[in-house]
Amino acid sequence: MAIAQAYPLGTPKTNDLLVGTSIPAANTNENPKTVNFSVGNILALGNAPNVVTTTFTITDAQLRTLGTTPVEILPVVSGYTYQILGATAQAISAGGGLQDDYGWGGQSGVISSRTNNFATLHRVEIPDGELPSGGIGVSDSLYVATPIAGKSRASSKVYVTVTGGIDPVVTPGENPSATWKITLTYRLIQL
Repeated sequence: MAIAQAYPLGTPKTNDLLVGTSIPAANTNENPKTVNFSVGNILALGNAPNVVTTTFTITDAQLRTLGTTPVEILPVVSGYTYQILGATAQAISAGGGLQDDYGWGGQSGVISSRTNNFATLHRVEIPDGELPSGGIGVSDSLYVATPIAGKSRASSKVYVTVTGGIDPVVTPGENPSATWKITLTYRLIQL
């Protein structure tokens, strides 16, 4: 075999082949084999098919009742649990005036398989300062949320709500208007 540096550099294509070793399943008498692997098959391993990223929009009407009516963003998948891997949130104001805003009362936004008792749950929290205000303009700011370890429920939906379960307060005479764009990356784990 020649020295690796002696070969010219190339641009890989998905049907190109790489030489590697295929390791047999544990507790078998088979020996490892030298085989070819396609670049496409190797890439498929890195892009795990059970990891999904999807975007949801919480409307103004849903924001106004977010505490008492959590928004379902992922449906029940029987025999599976959701593992939240990450989330981003962007508050987009859509026509409120300069002084118009929702009063969140110090509550954080939360993405979880439950709608209350969050202390021990696997969840993502978004601080109240990153919740939609409903004032003027579109925010180019994107909040990146980190999942919190905890228990998860099997065969459960995933919701967006707020930690205190209280709808935002709108001061009389004000008219906030906003949407909330959430991008969620998750994995379904079979139980």
